[in-house]
Amino acid sequence: MGTACTITVTVVNDDVWSAERALAAARAEVAACEQVLSRFLPGSDLSRLNAASGEWIEADPRLLDALDAALDARAETGGRFDPTILPALVAAGYDRSYEQLRPRLPTPLAGWRAGAAIEIDRAAGRTRLEPGAAVDLGGIGKGFSATRALAAMRRAWPLMPGALVDLGGDLAVHGSAADGEPWRIAVADPHAPGERVSLMERTGGGVATSGRDGRRFGPGRRFHHLIDPSTGMPADDGPIAVTVAAADAASAEAHATALAITPLERVPAYLAARPWLTAVVVPDTGAVYRSDAGGLGAACTLTRGVPA
Repeated sequence: MGTACTITVTVVNDDVWSAERALAAARAEVAACEQVLSRFLPGSDLSRLNAASGEWIEADPRLLDALDAALDARAETGGRFDPTILPALVAAGYDRSYEQLRPRLPTPLAGWRAGAAIEIDRAAGRTRLEPGAAVDLGGIGKGFSATRALAAMRRAWPLMPGALVDLGGDLAVHGSAADGEPWRIAVADPHAPGERVSLMERTGGGVATSGRDGRRFGPGRRFHHLIDPSTGMPADDGPIAVTVAAADAASAEAHATALAITPLERVPAYLAARPWLTAVVVPDTGAVYRSDAGGLGAACTLTRGVPA
């Protein structure tokens, strides 16, 4: 997947055998997801889907589930997250695995539009795209895979006291850490490497970070991978980094991506409409803000973040 993967499990009563079994299950699931969901592997199910745009293909259930999650995320974010941005992403210069990118200027993509249709036929185990469309599952695919890896661990060890799967900053969390307390997740300060701007405590769900401070490319690294679906180009507005906690890592990733391309003055309204999210928003300049979820349906307030 072109990213780092860290899998952590909490062990009690020296039950190392169960822990090893859970870790092996997670590694196997991450490897399986990569073979199905990567757009950089020519033989993956996703690559076959994109190559057969407009035609039905038989696909692994993982791809069908990931596409379902991506479509749900597109609806939840009001189109700010869109899995069908791949043509615009490639035109912007992100046409290969990140470490192999060549410096070039983004090119506006004539005729491209957001919101292309994705059809899923569960009964037949197949899917197809609207003709001319193509899908990228980069960010949400990491969150989706982390969630599946955690589920595989829990099946392998039903009494597992705690675990955390980290795929490039997309985290799936369960139970407690080694000290018996919730997992404590530091939110890094993009302006000060090694420092943090906030701390999240989680016993379940997912956490993801998105922003324009990391994967930059092109001449002078001026451009980034966050495409605004309304323009088809790298977003001009938005925070430098956003971390979101949600019910699962795929949802957290989608909302973090959506917020990362949302103008700062619209961030409070976005979060107020989605009170189940916790978010830490880091602007390019100025104060850091944190919105804490108070439970489904609770009022959402935007307050100053917690400094390191």
